[in-house]
Amino acid sequence: EIRVTPYRLAAHLSCAFATYSLLLWTGIDVLHYPNTARNNGNGSAVRELAQSMSTEMMNCAKKFRRGAAVVTGLTALTVVSGAFVAGNDAGNAYNTFPLMDDQWIPINDMIDPAIQPPYLNVFENTAAVQWNHRLLGCTTAASAISLSAIGMFHPAYRAILTPQVLRGTLAVGSIAVGQVSLGIMTLLQYVPISLAAAHQMGSLVLLSSGIYLVHGLRYAAPHMLRSASVLTAPQVVPKLGPAARRVGGMVMSPAKSGIYKV
Repeated sequence: EIRVTPYRLAAHLSCAFATYSLLLWTGIDVLHYPNTARNNGNGSAVRELAQSMSTEMMNCAKKFRRGAAVVTGLTALTVVSGAFVAGNDAGNAYNTFPLMDDQWIPINDMIDPAIQPPYLNVFENTAAVQWNHRLLGCTTAASAISLSAIGMFHPAYRAILTPQVLRGTLAVGSIAVGQVSLGIMTLLQYVPISLAAAHQMGSLVLLSSGIYLVHGLRYAAPHMLRSASVLTAPQVVPKLGPAARRVGGMVMSPAKSGIYKV
């Protein structure tokens, strides 16, 4: 029987998902280029949107973007933990939910003295690997559903949703429900290949929707906020003294030996 170590499997899957994520972000950037490009020398549509928001709205947008980034990060971490489940065949044990061997935390099974050093139980122990994936999967689903509910039903957050963000919010919440349901079904059915493949594909779809959502909230990104604040900040023009003279767009003041942009 040919087997791949869980570490190499997780590394290979992580590289594949990372490459896909970068390509997806770049592709969305290209599709939305008209909104980010400068318009006749003026600021881009995204920058103008950031400038038009009040402080309260922008604070909500920043919080929502951080929440979307956390959900997307949790999704990626859950995908990596799923690779260890597959590499250790951990899905073929403890095929009940939510309990594992009639326990919430089968602590005695999660620590195998034969595995040294002990911290390797997290990656090589069947019970520990599956419990970690359950915990991460449920946490990711709960976070995604909560984020979607806040965006859809909280008036302050609903007000800052653009069409792209609204689509991403709905996608993250609905796909998370389907993905966690599919994962439970896969476990209860002793991991048939068809359900296992569908579950892995579902993780890719959920990660894609998270990336799409974070990209849609780029008007609340730190670099965009800094750019918007610079454009809206009042310009200070120094008073010209009697000895000052203008030279090629510069104001030169011999009295202060200073040069100021105008």
